[in-house]
Amino acid sequence: MAAPEEPATAAQRRNVLPDLLAKVMWARDHEDALGRGRPCWRDQAALDDARLNTLDALVDYAGAIEALSWPVPRSILQEIRMHRILCDPRRP
Repeated sequence: MAAPEEPATAAQRRNVLPDLLAKVMWARDHEDALGRGRPCWRDQAALDDARLNTLDALVDYAGAIEALSWPVPRSILQEIRMHRILCDPRRP
């Protein structure tokens, strides 16, 4: 039986923040690039997938910040709320 893994130290958790932020920035840029097209040329399924990827990246980043017992910036929380609304399958 394998020994249980030790919980990540605060330093290890801090070290992942730059990578998670880079994922957020890439996801935002990708979503923005897809959303800039003319409505008739826009691939709605690809845009929806990009929005979900952005939401996932934001949630992962916020979770890592919370794991450090740091306050999550209000702008990140607002962006998460906005993406949850945009990704809601019940929206028209």
